[in-house]
Amino acid sequence: MRTTGIIMAGGQSSRMGKNKALLKIGNKTVIEHIAAELEKTVTDLMIVTNTMEDYQFLTLPMVEDEWKGMGPLAGIHAGLKASRTDKNLVVACDMPFVSSRLGEILLGFLEGFDAAVPNISDQLHPLFAAYRKDVHEEISHSLQKQELRIRQFFQKVHTKIVFEEDLQNLHVPYQPHHFFNMNHPEEFEEALKLATEHSKESRDFS
Repeated sequence: MRTTGIIMAGGQSSRMGKNKALLKIGNKTVIEHIAAELEKTVTDLMIVTNTMEDYQFLTLPMVEDEWKGMGPLAGIHAGLKASRTDKNLVVACDMPFVSSRLGEILLGFLEGFDAAVPNISDQLHPLFAAYRKDVHEEISHSLQKQELRIRQFFQKVHTKIVFEEDLQNLHVPYQPHHFFNMNHPEEFEEALKLATEHSKESRDFS
């Protein structure tokens, strides 16, 4: 079955001070690391961005927000609407250590749900989550009403909250750094340290 990885690269990166997707860890940009990891799980990739010129070097399909200036929910809407597959994995562009294995598990939960969202250490991760394509219609209704909180949207569809116990029961190895995201320069510095510590994993950060 075909699946799509949707990389969300529509933010302003204002807190970082520069485009965080294009920061380099090793010899690759963060978004290149994410794309390479997702390719292990999904059959198709696309980028949601309002600055397409920044990502032409990736030669991936791109789509921009239909609802401008309305935050991450609008980006999810754009990606799902443009997707050609029923199952989709949405990932933020500032998560350099995202796990393809976890992504595969999240996509699997879509057999019985409209969305599957990790909740790790009491923190919800809607930008490392799986969504069925047709929920873009419900998102559109939310955007029309200016209801921009993703948590509020999850109450409107059949959502599976994936807790740590769920992953443990499935014997899925995961680490906190799989959910690490960067918003500030200090967090990028932390990412560089994490990349060194975890360079022996399957992905190459050298």
